[in-house]
Amino acid sequence: MALTALEVKSISCPEDKKQIKKSDGNSLFLLIKSNGSKLWRMRFKYASKHQEMALGKYPTVSLHKAREMASEARILLAQGINPMEERRERKRASDPQDRAFGIVALKWWEQQKDSWSDDHKMRIKRWITQDAKSINKLAIDQIDAGHITELMLSIEAAGTPKKAPVILSVINRIFGYALAHRLTRTNPAQGLPLSDIIKPLPKVKHRAAIVKPIELAKLIKDIDVNESGNFCTVNALKLIPRVFLRPKEIRCLKWEYIDFDDRMIRIPAEDMKRDREHLVPIASQVLTLLKSIKQVTGYSQYVFPNERDSYKPLSKNVMTNRLRDLGYPADVMSAHGFRSTASTILHEQGWKAEVIEAQLAHLTGTATSRAYNRSIYLSERKKMMQEWADYLNVLSNNSSSEWKNS
Repeated sequence: MALTALEVKSISCPEDKKQIKKSDGNSLFLLIKSNGSKLWRMRFKYASKHQEMALGKYPTVSLHKAREMASEARILLAQGINPMEERRERKRASDPQDRAFGIVALKWWEQQKDSWSDDHKMRIKRWITQDAKSINKLAIDQIDAGHITELMLSIEAAGTPKKAPVILSVINRIFGYALAHRLTRTNPAQGLPLSDIIKPLPKVKHRAAIVKPIELAKLIKDIDVNESGNFCTVNALKLIPRVFLRPKEIRCLKWEYIDFDDRMIRIPAEDMKRDREHLVPIASQVLTLLKSIKQVTGYSQYVFPNERDSYKPLSKNVMTNRLRDLGYPADVMSAHGFRSTASTILHEQGWKAEVIEAQLAHLTGTATSRAYNRSIYLSERKKMMQEWADYLNVLSNNSSSEWKNS
């Protein structure tokens, strides 16, 4: 039978007992002790175990208030949430130090980091701890659009405006995490008009690339014929025009990724920009080149090991520097530009755009097809890669004058 306000007020513990319980129904009861204390309790079952939660002391917590608190707890239980854990979480969240943006941001980072590459996870941590340090000590529910605006302006003033949009995106996600955990009620980063806060970013300058056959013929011939210089650098520059890989993917290429029997390079997701495994069909010319390279660098895990330390890959920018040594300045050709070269010419030759994009490891198709079909257009890509290697051979073997007359 439900309690009444008058009963709660007047009830006392008999002298011969230490305490008694009076039920209000729905698992709520009043614990009356011999010292006169009256304590609200709620008994419930969670994860097959009976638990008892304190709701406060009468008269600070009235009968009406105790019923409200019990009702809220039952709603949480219906949602599969332990009301005692929920209360502890709220208590922790009420600690100003635990609500500091920097603390919340690192909790979000810990939750997300396993889904990122090592480079990406450290980059985001650096943005949080260094670039956003001006708001790290502020309570997350006290941060407003003005604080974030000041942060964006400081990033611009530091000469790194390109960081602003990506850091703003990270802050937006951190606030999403804070909202989900009831650490704040607002997200001041959402919809913030960054274009009205900082100056427009300069247009992206595409990496220089040679796309005319007559110029490409001379370039490939210069690369294939000139053997002066470091062995790995010379051969890395021979390989990159023929496989469409990025310079970093060439530098970090490992022998374990190369299947000579199946004539396929299989690069794992962690070594690719898009974090997806990538397949590169090996043309006959590439197969011959890789076999000759292995005779020299097979002692290392890397196809192109560092000259000073074979446990490390080829140094950054060495292919670009070799292009400069061969007489191709930065505004004419870059190591990354070979991808643009291949894309432009293959499109002109009539190859399907989706086949070219797949071989360039660009995002193609639906999310589902990308997730389950790493071999998308593989038969066509095999044919294309062989014909591209044949095409480069023709260029390399013909003189510039022959191309002028063709």
